[in-house]
Amino acid sequence: MHHNHGEANKMEQGKPDITKYFAKESDKPITEAFEKGVAVHPGGKSRPIVGEKMEEVFNSLLDKPREGKTSVYIHVPFCESHCLYCGFYREKYNQEESRLYTDALIRELQIHAEKPFQSSGPVHCVYLGGGTPTSLEADDLKRLLLALKQYLPLANDCEITVEGRIWNFDKEKMEACFEGGANRFSLGVQTFDSKIRQSMKRISDKDLVIKNLIMLRDFDQAAVVIDLIYGFPNQTMASWEEDIKIMQSLKIDGADLYQLKVFPGTPLHSAILRDKIERALSLEERAEMYERGLKLMYKEQYIRLSVEHWGRTRRERNIYNHMMKSPSDCLAFGPAAGGAIHGHFFFTETDFIKWQGIVLNDGKKPIQMMQSPSKNWKLEKTITSETELSRINFKKIGDDFGLNLEDTLSPLYSQWIKAGLVEKEGDWYKLTVPGQFWHVNLAQHTIDYLNETLLK
Repeated sequence: MHHNHGEANKMEQGKPDITKYFAKESDKPITEAFEKGVAVHPGGKSRPIVGEKMEEVFNSLLDKPREGKTSVYIHVPFCESHCLYCGFYREKYNQEESRLYTDALIRELQIHAEKPFQSSGPVHCVYLGGGTPTSLEADDLKRLLLALKQYLPLANDCEITVEGRIWNFDKEKMEACFEGGANRFSLGVQTFDSKIRQSMKRISDKDLVIKNLIMLRDFDQAAVVIDLIYGFPNQTMASWEEDIKIMQSLKIDGADLYQLKVFPGTPLHSAILRDKIERALSLEERAEMYERGLKLMYKEQYIRLSVEHWGRTRRERNIYNHMMKSPSDCLAFGPAAGGAIHGHFFFTETDFIKWQGIVLNDGKKPIQMMQSPSKNWKLEKTITSETELSRINFKKIGDDFGLNLEDTLSPLYSQWIKAGLVEKEGDWYKLTVPGQFWHVNLAQHTIDYLNETLLK
């Protein structure tokens, strides 16, 4: 009875229940702090804009010049095969499609080239993602990259990344990318273990992957980074360590160490449900692999660029990945490309043929979906991007936004310090290793708690 009275009291004062954001205090915070992980990308609440209003809002935003940092995302929808774990697969590839896609993409770049949103201020990074951009023909890769320079105000030090895979990425394509101005390659190796590669429907075996990575590295024209994933079904600690050691022995510029996320709707998810393949590794196993990965990267003096991204040399800057989580604009082109215009998230037409038709025949930007930003989107994105760097200063951010964040968040962060997720150093909260493992939860809980208190 007494408990209910307390609840009533809480509601009466309009104070939210902070305890739902608390972490469990235990000897093993890395596995026990929270019941489960939250959303892939933390954020606040946005509202959809529908129907004719969408085009109207988008067009009015195009007339406003950009402020702050800007990235460009180009979505190349083709893949030569569908990897089991992938939620981004769109179109099976053929050569003719490569030319048609590139023609339409260049046309899309032209449509709003004179509009203030596209023409004002420098673009700091460009990311060709997918799909598999390296599946395009050499000639089309070069045409596409040169068109970016022609229709976008690229900064002098603009990071221009081509994402892809080693399969079918030959010398001719590499040279075409350099001629087009690419200065960074992000290649989805995921694992060097040939057995796991086959089980995930990756095409190349370990030796071919290594051979082609060395060829790309030895051109010495661009930063070369690879993705490695831990948590695959049947992956052992020994094979994870081996992946990291091989990557380090190749002396490329950096690596991203990602945890496997099994997305509903992917072939991997349904294969696990049907018992065709073993389940992905448990939270305990993934946490151990995370810690081991950190140790091995620090041991070889890699530079920590964010929670998941590492540089071996200063050539790797990881600009795009970090900017995507910060309050910046993103110009997006291609079918199924996600961008942000003055805080409004938008998504282009996902169907390749429809996208092509709207661009070439109607001369329009094919927007399929749009969301208006939450009131505090800039603050929310700032919290997300700073947390990703494993440290955050609420006094500084509070001053920038004219809010008393430090005092509001102090009860929450004091509990996280007790739970072993955060340490305080001057005005900075620094994430411990368990805190880094749970960084998405920390960012989301911080945003949710502020929305229930100070920002209400």
